[in-house]
Amino acid sequence: MPIVKRALLFVWDSAPTLTTIKVILIILQGLLPLALLYLTKLVVDTVATSLTVSDKQAAFSQIMFLLAVAGGVTLVTSVSQSLSQLVSTLQSQKVTDYMEGMLHDKSMAVDLEYYENAEYYDMLQRAQQDAPELPNKILHRLAEIAQNSVSLLAIVGLLLSFHWGIAGVLFVVGIPTMLVRLKYAKIMYHWQRERTPIRRRANYYGGLLTRDRPAKEIRLFNLGSVFSQRFHQLRWQLYRESFTIAKSRSMANLAAQGFSGIIMLAAYGFIIYQTVQGLLTLGDLAL
Repeated sequence: MPIVKRALLFVWDSAPTLTTIKVILIILQGLLPLALLYLTKLVVDTVATSLTVSDKQAAFSQIMFLLAVAGGVTLVTSVSQSLSQLVSTLQSQKVTDYMEGMLHDKSMAVDLEYYENAEYYDMLQRAQQDAPELPNKILHRLAEIAQNSVSLLAIVGLLLSFHWGIAGVLFVVGIPTMLVRLKYAKIMYHWQRERTPIRRRANYYGGLLTRDRPAKEIRLFNLGSVFSQRFHQLRWQLYRESFTIAKSRSMANLAAQGFSGIIMLAAYGFIIYQTVQGLLTLGDLAL
């Protein structure tokens, strides 16, 4: 959480106006799909009711009005998505430039003795690789979570008017997947920190093989194959360990999604039963 907090502070300091606009768009994009979903329910209910009423023209006019409103909501959704993409692009550039400038300032201000410290080089490499992009990645992930949370809370509030159990199930089914993501995000973060020296060594060997300045010595002493072998050994170690983590994460995700799917099917069966009993409408079922 401290990392997330610092990243958000960096994002705010670099582009406060764009961040404010982004938050507004996140809330809007979280609510608009629910509005469209509710309009679909009203259309289905109106169509079902029109089958038994005598004034077909009035029912048709009401349906067309609902469709027009749905079209307006769809248009606003498209506009908000386009604006969100534009704001995200501008914001990402602002954040990247801000973090690059901060990295340059810190590099110029640090004592020279740090350049003889291996731990400092590990930290410097992590900063060079992650600092320009990590705040943007965290921001985009949090934006997705916030937008989904707004939609989820709105849907839960709507479903509470139908049956409290349905809303509870919808809230519960997302918990296993969320816990799996949080667990493996923490595992991956610690693994990347611990493997920084290995990545730095691999990059060092790769640089010796590709840069122009050491080219003569590499060929003179026939060190190309030696350094290449060491590079591939280190990269293979990183690949093997990351594959193990990814495989474990995929299995955990599969189990979590399977559990959530079973619960959702059971809830949907309950909704169908309630509809057959006349306690819910066809629009509620479609919702």
